[in-house]
Amino acid sequence: MLWFRTFGGLSVEGPDGPLGGAATQRKALALLALLAPAGSKGTSREKLVVYLWPESPGDKVFHRLTQLLYALRRDLRADDLFLGSAELRLNSAVIRSDLQEFNRALEAGDFALAARTYRGPFLEGFFLDEVPEFDRWLETERERLAERFRAAVESLAEEADRRGDWAATASWWQQLAQADPLDARAVVRLLGALDAVGDRAGALRFARAYEARLRADYDLEVEPAVAAAVARLRQPVAPRAPTLPLAPAIAVLPIVNMMPEQENEYFSDGMTEEITGALSRVPGLRVASRISALRFKGKEIDPRQIAEQLGVSALVSGTVRKIGNRIRMMVQLVSGADGCQLWSETYDRTLDDVFTLQEELARAIVAALPLTADGGSAPPVRAPTAAVDAYTLYLRGRYSVLKRTPESLALAAEYFEQAVERDPRYALAHAGLAECRMLQGFPEFGEVPPLETMPKAKAAAIEALRLDPRLPEAHTWLGAVHFLFDWDWDAAEAEFRRALQLRPENPWAQTWYAVYLGVVGRHVEGIRRVQYAVALEPAAPQIRLCVPRCYYWARQHEAALESLEELWRAEPGRELTAIWFARTLAALGRYGEALDRMSLIPEAQRSAHGSSMVALALAGLGRRDEALALCQPLRRRIEAGVQSALPGLIDTYIRLGDEGAAFDLLGLYLETRSGLAAFVRVEVLYDGLHGHPRYEELLAKMRFPSLVRAPQRGIEVGL
Repeated sequence: MLWFRTFGGLSVEGPDGPLGGAATQRKALALLALLAPAGSKGTSREKLVVYLWPESPGDKVFHRLTQLLYALRRDLRADDLFLGSAELRLNSAVIRSDLQEFNRALEAGDFALAARTYRGPFLEGFFLDEVPEFDRWLETERERLAERFRAAVESLAEEADRRGDWAATASWWQQLAQADPLDARAVVRLLGALDAVGDRAGALRFARAYEARLRADYDLEVEPAVAAAVARLRQPVAPRAPTLPLAPAIAVLPIVNMMPEQENEYFSDGMTEEITGALSRVPGLRVASRISALRFKGKEIDPRQIAEQLGVSALVSGTVRKIGNRIRMMVQLVSGADGCQLWSETYDRTLDDVFTLQEELARAIVAALPLTADGGSAPPVRAPTAAVDAYTLYLRGRYSVLKRTPESLALAAEYFEQAVERDPRYALAHAGLAECRMLQGFPEFGEVPPLETMPKAKAAAIEALRLDPRLPEAHTWLGAVHFLFDWDWDAAEAEFRRALQLRPENPWAQTWYAVYLGVVGRHVEGIRRVQYAVALEPAAPQIRLCVPRCYYWARQHEAALESLEELWRAEPGRELTAIWFARTLAALGRYGEALDRMSLIPEAQRSAHGSSMVALALAGLGRRDEALALCQPLRRRIEAGVQSALPGLIDTYIRLGDEGAAFDLLGLYLETRSGLAAFVRVEVLYDGLHGHPRYEELLAKMRFPSLVRAPQRGIEVGL
């Protein structure tokens, strides 16, 4: 069965991925695009030739159509690809399309499926030179399908609004606002939904970004209705009695470790994460992300200020003391309106009862919140393992893996391995091991050769899914391995989409999927997803840094710089932010500014990656000898296995005009199966290599999905 993708680009795919030959020719793709909306009715040959060859003589043009049909049948190896004679139509038993799935979902009333299927404008980025008839048809069809998509999403938003699911309401209105920035009504409804869900700060952030986008992209000011909605959001909240609104938002502050041993911090942090997770599964309750709440760890701040900053109406706080096999926890629920205590309890349990304790806590907290008329309820906490010692090892692993350093990843891997030794059926521990092994093999986080660690990551993820096929974490990390190591683009996307189907509000899966979309050229969708990930997890620097990356790959450099400036203000001195600043400035030819930015990182604190960016800036400024002096030690570090310096060093040699050295280093991507290779095609600084035989050979070996250029905007859009 062949698959014809029309939303967000254009491509023909078989079981092994995108097809070549006639399936990449623009007229052939346009022919298939003309037939796809016609369905079983078909399209006349006369109409097809008018759209595709409007200026050609009659007899010759029909011969061209016949030749094109033959080429498609031959290259797609489908003799029965087309049905009919005078009226041509696609054979649905041979080739199916996302457009067909979209229309069927609408006809069946499954608006959610239709919204998922619509991955971007119809034939986004596609055009035919000097064929105005086709362009007019395409513009009409694109708007018609976009209107049907908007109607479906609006229906979903209204339905979520009727049942009081404000989080879903906000999500659907956000899709509409992003799909059509000029739809002021969608923006007003989104701001209202975010306010209703308790995220007034998020609503104001969106309003600021929306206003900036209108000015930058359309040279317009916001409409009066939007301005009025923003003014209402900025009005101070009137003092309230110590009660909570319906469908409140809540945050779990870091549980305080009351044990003298600092190493037991893993247990208090683990309990914080588990309670947050248990509460997030409660229908109608929005829970602030763990990382957002983590920034208040160890700080004495008025609960009302914390609630305001997190956009929540209540806070959970507590302490834990673990001595041997005994646990004592004191937990309280505090109103964010006035800081008054709404509920508190002390629990004395054994470690064997830890999962029961988590469930008790979740139920008690929910019972104190006016979620529904009957007081609401929390779903049961499913014990992930029967071996309590395996669980404590897993918590130690989670505590270490979140630090994202080579040393912490190595330690986390040891803990996860011990956990699966204690309980080989512990799916979450296998998924944690997959995360560790994958990150260890990706040069931005770890220093282990990919050929050594990535197969282990893949095996661990597969084992986790064998034990629990519905585990989002395992799907996420298996997708990352397919993406960075296997270069199996279809399999990677399938895993990311499955992870998000199981848990849509998973910021890490959203981020990895966004990065994947940027790499395959689907920039609009990638930027939209990474912005949503930031809305879900606004305090995670690793996620926030992916916003300027996605802008960079889309060649939207000014937007990337603006985003980087925000990051720098929030967390000055972070080297990776400085590196991406320098990279973006270098792409614009502003090498002096790039060097100035890297100078903010003291030389003694610079990583190999940072030093390579200094070399790039020096090369761009024409300071050849200084750049080469930095290149030699960096090459020795690369030979020793430190690959993080590779991108900047390759860029430096390109700027120095030494293409041979640049290509030798690019060859290491394939030789070592480096995850950095996944970003080769969208790297701005490699644009001058396009068309070079060695560069094209590298891309061919990686089997990238096809791209079509959109020269009027200077970006690439995935077919």
